[in-house]
Amino acid sequence: MAKASGSPGTLGTVAAGIIIGAVEVVLAVAFAAFVFGGTLIRNLGDGIGLYLVAAALTLGFLAWRAGERGVVGSVQDAATAVLAGVAATMAARVLELEHQAQASGITDFVRPDIFLTVIATTLVVTVMCGVVFSTLGRFRAGNLVRFVPYPVVGGFLAGTGWLLFKGGIFVASGVELHFRTAELLVSTTTLKHWAPAFLFGVILLVAVRRVRKPLVIPIAIAVGLAAFAIGMLVTGSSLEAAKHGRWMLGPFESARLWQPWTLRALSGADWSAVLSQWAGIATAVFVATIAILFNISGTEVVLRRDLDTNQELRDTGVLNVISGALGGIPGYHALSLTALADRMSVNGRRAGLVAAAVPLLGVIFGASVIELIPRMIVGGVLVFLGLAFIVEWVWDKRTVLPPLEYGVVLVILAAIIGWGYLPGVELGLVLAVVLFAVSYGRGELVREVAFGDSYHSNVDRPADQRALLRTMGDRVQILRVNGFVFFGSANGLLERIRKRVEASPPAFLVIDLRRVTGVDSSAVVTFVKAEHLAEAHGFEVVFTGASEHVREQLRRGGVDEGGVVAFEPDLDRGLQRCEDGLLAGSAPQVGSPDGDGAVAAMPGGLDPYLERIELAEGSTLLRQDEAPGDLFVLESGRLRVETLTAEGTNMRLRTLRPGAVVGEIALYTDVPRTADVVSETPAVVLRLSSDAIARIEAEQPELAARLHRWLAWTLADRLGETLRTFDAMLD
Repeated sequence: MAKASGSPGTLGTVAAGIIIGAVEVVLAVAFAAFVFGGTLIRNLGDGIGLYLVAAALTLGFLAWRAGERGVVGSVQDAATAVLAGVAATMAARVLELEHQAQASGITDFVRPDIFLTVIATTLVVTVMCGVVFSTLGRFRAGNLVRFVPYPVVGGFLAGTGWLLFKGGIFVASGVELHFRTAELLVSTTTLKHWAPAFLFGVILLVAVRRVRKPLVIPIAIAVGLAAFAIGMLVTGSSLEAAKHGRWMLGPFESARLWQPWTLRALSGADWSAVLSQWAGIATAVFVATIAILFNISGTEVVLRRDLDTNQELRDTGVLNVISGALGGIPGYHALSLTALADRMSVNGRRAGLVAAAVPLLGVIFGASVIELIPRMIVGGVLVFLGLAFIVEWVWDKRTVLPPLEYGVVLVILAAIIGWGYLPGVELGLVLAVVLFAVSYGRGELVREVAFGDSYHSNVDRPADQRALLRTMGDRVQILRVNGFVFFGSANGLLERIRKRVEASPPAFLVIDLRRVTGVDSSAVVTFVKAEHLAEAHGFEVVFTGASEHVREQLRRGGVDEGGVVAFEPDLDRGLQRCEDGLLAGSAPQVGSPDGDGAVAAMPGGLDPYLERIELAEGSTLLRQDEAPGDLFVLESGRLRVETLTAEGTNMRLRTLRPGAVVGEIALYTDVPRTADVVSETPAVVLRLSSDAIARIEAEQPELAARLHRWLAWTLADRLGETLRTFDAMLD
């Protein structure tokens, strides 16, 4: 039954919405102070208005689209940290141009509007985030970005934490955290401004990590506001004195918090300056893309349900295109606010819509309310957000990540601290390639397996030939290659081949490429070098299972059939080629590879019951699924056992040589035939019908016993071969 108006459920939803909205107001104000708190301090009120509208839009849009799934949205910090750096760089560039113009005596220099240029940059970043999110969602490619190595992502996020932490100190004190400002930061005048913010951020971090309750953030902010008010009463400070003493965000020049700045930016911004920041813009979009995927995964944990990542990306994509057009910063799923709504057991959609009204009220009531927010709270929230990132990746992950991967996090963070965010990202991308190469090289890209007893072809051979082949395991080297073969793994493959050749050159080198998805130029060169080794040491290289794409890559690189190189469609036929070659060069007493005369192993006395049948090449002896019945013994030629795969192609299961028995399993189990049997060459088979077997059992019991013992030995021997092969495959 629906809850009536004024019921505890409705009141709880309204209360949760107000709390969420209040936290969102503080976040939006903090991010605006971060971006506009330096050179653009006179436009801080305008920036706050833009970010409050973005906060309301983010809360309202995600409440409408994803609220029924429990999702609560928020303007986010990841891209904002990069945006603040871009704004500072742009402001410095404009001031440098102005100084150059003055030094050159240029009197008609028109100073670009830095504020509108930053708004234009924000528009580009947020809209691009929306386009990237929508594109990933539309093409169901939400997992692509997750291929970025985990420690590299950790380094980026820890670096983002450093930027937020620096921003918090700057918002509170007006002094940038840097080695060159160390003396100023510890001065009494500056210290009394940033120390309370730092202390508030640390207390908030400890409270969140210890209490682990969704309400801890709004309660801590409320306590911080109360502490600031008590401090003003104790010191006897007035509101005007607090404003002019940089204890509060105000005073603002304009009473209006929101104006259509993006429309003005289209004509008033320095778009050449915006384009010059392409690297920072791309970095902001990249970091936001990584962050949203992390947040979606975290939201699934918070809500204890699976979300469609691509649907979430499409929704946030539309949101950010709209928000960017209005001058807002990127927004998407908020873990803390989602957890707050979930723990309070309220409807996410209704709570989100109520929350969206709170920042809108801030815009409506204007600067007179927002300018009263203490810098200690705003800076402290930024310090908290920054420390949360740093502590998670530098402290928490120290025992989780392997030493090499943990070192990558520290190196990227150190680079961002020492040289800036963009150099840190560049280093991170380089380390991503190195880490990928090292990690991929550690994996079992190349697996060497033993030839003879376990790995052999599916060709039924006489016992003496099989016994001989088992003694020739050192004559064939089998390498099974997996994945994409590139510079990081190709060298290891070549070294493995070289070591084997130096110890004892094989007669055949089999390289199975069935599981290879592609090769780069370095891998092709490796195979060319393997071919040269084969020519120098007199062995043959047999490539098996190569896809047409991979084979074309090898062909273009100079590896093609002929000379010491051969290509076979699969490993089975490649091993058959090796076995035939080894048997052809074996001692004469072993017999030919075709095993002529092997029928002599049959029990004597069966001739009156046998029917001799000649088969032309390509004739079908047995068909899959037909009824069981007769037994066949191959006298000469070759038969192929094959089955139809799900893709509609015929796959060879076994090649039968003279002496092989066909149909004995169906004879004993009375089940339909399990595969087709086709003659590979002109062949002769001896047919023993079920009626003939019944006559033998009735007329000659001793012969029947010898026949069944022979069939049982044949089945056991074949089963043993199959089990040895399966054991090798599963090893």
